[in-house]
Amino acid sequence: MSFNSQPFQLENLLASAVEALKLQGDARAIAVLVEGKCHMELWESDFGVDYWRLFIELPVPLYYAMNEDDRKFTQESIAGVVAPFFASLPGEGFSTVVIAPLVAEAQVGWRDDAVRFIKGEGVTNQGRVRSDNIASKQHQGLLFRSKAEITLFNALTRAKLAVAPLPVFIRIGKAYNRLEPDFVVVYKGLTFVVEVDGDTFHRELPAEADKRLMPLTYEGVDVRRIRAAELDSDAAADLAVKELIDFMARRKESR
Repeated sequence: MSFNSQPFQLENLLASAVEALKLQGDARAIAVLVEGKCHMELWESDFGVDYWRLFIELPVPLYYAMNEDDRKFTQESIAGVVAPFFASLPGEGFSTVVIAPLVAEAQVGWRDDAVRFIKGEGVTNQGRVRSDNIASKQHQGLLFRSKAEITLFNALTRAKLAVAPLPVFIRIGKAYNRLEPDFVVVYKGLTFVVEVDGDTFHRELPAEADKRLMPLTYEGVDVRRIRAAELDSDAAADLAVKELIDFMARRKESR
């Protein structure tokens, strides 16, 4: 294997691929490119054409949030938007995408953390249900899908509300349902679901979200939607939470 100069600046190629994936609405592939450690290697030369591979090393929690089929689909999805950029380059081609877990530098005290895990301390099933939209961001020991979710979470806690981000609900009936709302908020004995809509990581249509949350709304849980554009700053998020509290207070008074 030789190491010729790469045909593109890697950051430029990744940014362009993300723009293409936005058009396709593939939040999982975007998360993989954004959170992964990426590098390209010249893999083989054939009849005067050099073929490149894109290797993406993912943090262990993100890698194992996907099953084998998820990873295969994501590799194909990323390759599908990367390969066309090579069409304009004579003598250059694109081969494939390889996703692998990242061997990270060991953190101080990792053995103690492992022992605490065995004892059941700090175990969470949060942020793992929807492998089509992976929760890849960490904040205060919890998982989130976007900066907007983190900004909203901070505002909810500043307002001293009881909140659960990305909790997992299971309902077994005629069908087995696992669902993961963005937030569940408990207010004066009432339960509310809060969903973030309208950015790269929240491209689900309201009708699709309503169907996904049906097992909860069937039980009388109210759903409130907040657009990601309303969460672009702490001040904006505080205002959105104030409006949420006003809504919850009215619902409490009506019951």
